[in-house]
Amino acid sequence: MKSKMTKRILALIVVIAAALPVAPALAESYRAVVTGGSLTVYAKPTLEGGSVRLDAYSVVTVSATLGNVAQLKQGKYTGYASLSGLTALNGTTSAVTNRATRVYAKPETGSRSVAVAKGMRLNVLYSNATYAIVERGDAIGYVPSVHLTFEAAAVQPDANDGVVVETYEATVTADSLPVYKSASASSKKLGTLKAGAGVTVYAQNGTWACVGKGGKFGFCALSGLERGEGQGSGFDDLEDTVQVTVTAETMKVYERASTSSKLLGTLRRGVAVNLVRTENSWAYIELNGRYGYCAVSAITSQTSDDDSAGEVIDGRDPLGTATVIQTTAPVYSSMNTSTQVSSLKMGETVSFYGYDSKWVLVGRDGTFGFMLRSSLNALSYAELKLEDSGAGVVQLETALLALGYLDTIPTSNYTAHTASAVQRLQAALGMSQTGMADVATLRVLYSGNAPVSPILSATLSTGNKSDNVTRLQNRLLALGYLSRESSVDGDYGSTTAAAVRLFQTAAGITATGTADNQTIRALYSASAPKLGSGQTAPDQSSGGNTSSGGSSGNTTNIPAGLASTTSTYSPGMSNAQKLEHVIYVAQQQLGKRYVFGAAGPSTFDCSGLMMYCFGKVGVTLQHSAQGEGYNDAHQKISSKSSLIRGDMVFFNTVSDGDMCDHVGIYLGKNYCLHAGSGAGKVIISTIASGYYSRVFSWGRRVLST
Repeated sequence: MKSKMTKRILALIVVIAAALPVAPALAESYRAVVTGGSLTVYAKPTLEGGSVRLDAYSVVTVSATLGNVAQLKQGKYTGYASLSGLTALNGTTSAVTNRATRVYAKPETGSRSVAVAKGMRLNVLYSNATYAIVERGDAIGYVPSVHLTFEAAAVQPDANDGVVVETYEATVTADSLPVYKSASASSKKLGTLKAGAGVTVYAQNGTWACVGKGGKFGFCALSGLERGEGQGSGFDDLEDTVQVTVTAETMKVYERASTSSKLLGTLRRGVAVNLVRTENSWAYIELNGRYGYCAVSAITSQTSDDDSAGEVIDGRDPLGTATVIQTTAPVYSSMNTSTQVSSLKMGETVSFYGYDSKWVLVGRDGTFGFMLRSSLNALSYAELKLEDSGAGVVQLETALLALGYLDTIPTSNYTAHTASAVQRLQAALGMSQTGMADVATLRVLYSGNAPVSPILSATLSTGNKSDNVTRLQNRLLALGYLSRESSVDGDYGSTTAAAVRLFQTAAGITATGTADNQTIRALYSASAPKLGSGQTAPDQSSGGNTSSGGSSGNTTNIPAGLASTTSTYSPGMSNAQKLEHVIYVAQQQLGKRYVFGAAGPSTFDCSGLMMYCFGKVGVTLQHSAQGEGYNDAHQKISSKSSLIRGDMVFFNTVSDGDMCDHVGIYLGKNYCLHAGSGAGKVIISTIASGYYSRVFSWGRRVLST
């Protein structure tokens, strides 16, 4: 991330310019630092007039003094302040960074900053127990005092003929460069500098150079050095750099501008780095205080018109989004696990601005930090929702089943059961329970870290009444161990216990009738056995739920006296005749396959069936049970006893925020005709008792008679 160190990070605030009498100068001008809190600067030497305030630790120039008044100048502007708020700066002292640190624009770690490596020599203007004010050229910044080790003056060579005393930064170009105690190879060898290392040269005589690095000093061959800053050579390295982004799939970074030099690492596409300079086909770059060379062709410049670079990631658009896939994921202030500042929960999504093989630079709500790449998933997935179909839905439902969130058999259709399973996962993650499989939900689901449903650790037995019992019954219904939707009532009775025993026997589990952990996990396995052919579900009586009819179950036969004979339609019919034609059309669909989102003529879902049938008499309905159920244009019938033949009836079959998840048409005598997802076809069910009685919400009278 690019950071610009301004020429005067804490420049004097502009004060009122006027032709004022100048206080007599009692001493030469000198620099001072604001101490003891902020400092008020006035327009007049009498400490009157318009005023501004300087922050603590601002560095100013005192051009004259009179008594306790200091004249402060900045360019053409003049101001006056009390001397008691200033401490004179008497030259500089030398210090070396004792760890990798940062130089901040203000004496606060939340301000803009640039990285400096361990062992860098800095000029210190002022220090206290908290911060040191450091200077390089015209640049001023702040470093935590504990990150510095103050040193003695640098060793200077003897003043022999030909010695040039000058200070500059240099880079080691030799593969290895010996450093000696004196300017002689016969003197004690102090160590060896590697290629690419940065040193400070204090003097040279054409053959030898007196150098310093990390608070240590010695002599080395001048021929092994090249003017120019090396790795970690100073805190203003990034002042005029350009931010670039890695555009190659992978980019190797070397210690020197040569593929034969040491390989420092590899960066991947999208990582943002600072370009210090280019050397023909090579680029010298910096990333978080580390320097190296890469191919110019592997990077692309990212320009920005925002002069406040570094405040909001240079105003750049993010590279994409990523979702947390760990229970909690730390956020760090730098690429160091000892700098944690906050954490994010699984399922939360952030924008990211750069990354490498380990770290990701992230931002959210104007706050930025670093996260471990292993804690995030940035893969793209196609969002899935109600009415979608295809292989993506099969994959989604299979994953939801494995975690215990889906109660039905995975299919290629995104049904209300799919939406309910997604809502359960979203609830477990603390996410908004939309029922839509959005990118964030899918990233967590497919990460391998998603939490399992609590039902997999539950134990259910006779007498229990709960949503988990309803889910258990739905799963038994899907596998065939229950045969009627009316058996899904949330009450663990003898029929449910018998169905559980049947499943336990088929799964090789001791048949106790109690759904313990082992049983429930086996039920929600993709390999869970279905009810065998020739076996009968405990809730299935003779002819009870097949085409032969029966008074209590689901049937595809019309109960006596309820069939319509009105086979034709004309616009002049009365509403009662129109409703009879609607029922006639509906009964012709009995037994046809249920398909979510289908509206005929060969397959239907519940609201699609209503659309199709009422459409035959010129009535337009929404393709949504919720939309149909909450349409106040049609009279609401609150009780089952007030229903008449031809009314639409609505049911609350999903535990969510609305009461209309399923719809059918009332035939009379407590029967309704509907497309049932559990039965997988168009059927007739009773609403007098059992499941559909329990989940009945209300009716709507589409045509008044």
